[in-house]
Amino acid sequence: MQTLVELLPSSVVQGVFSFFFLGCTGWVLETIQETLVRKQFVNKGFFKGPFVLSHAIGGMLVSFIGSPFKAYPALVFLAGLVVCTCLEYSIAIFLERCFKVKCWDYTTYPHTKWCHYKGRICLTISLFFGIVTLFVVYVYGDFIRGVAALMGTYLVLVDAFLLTALLIDGVFTCTKLLRAKKAGIKIRGYAVFSDNLILRR
Repeated sequence: MQTLVELLPSSVVQGVFSFFFLGCTGWVLETIQETLVRKQFVNKGFFKGPFVLSHAIGGMLVSFIGSPFKAYPALVFLAGLVVCTCLEYSIAIFLERCFKVKCWDYTTYPHTKWCHYKGRICLTISLFFGIVTLFVVYVYGDFIRGVAALMGTYLVLVDAFLLTALLIDGVFTCTKLLRAKKAGIKIRGYAVFSDNLILRR
């Protein structure tokens, strides 16, 4: 009898792991930045756990789009800049309209408040996205694949655990936000589960 690992294409199993690895990396970097800026711990993400969906999706997109242009770093940079900026703006609109929550606001940072658009996207961060894309395509992608290879046949179990955890977290987060919205409670803060988050009427 074939095992689940044998039935699933290795690219799918590895892709799921890469998705979570990128999302976790994004959470770590953003949480460090936000904590330093606010001078208190800030869980920088929409979910309760250490995962930022926008970085996970963005990382996978730039890996997929940038890889065919590996011979042309300038195109990789430009592709990452455009794709991630569009994704960031789309997610900001979705969160604001569906959940009435703002997980980031570029009007509050010295290095972004002079070049932002409605606090949702900004020039300096978009340029940074391009640089990060270069790193993901030329360096970090290989590192993630190396980590995945070390797990061997256990990788599918890791994926199953991560997917289950994200599903539970997502249900918990959305339920809390929908209840707050229904009760007419305004959510204030830079992340849904920040220490500086206050729920007020």
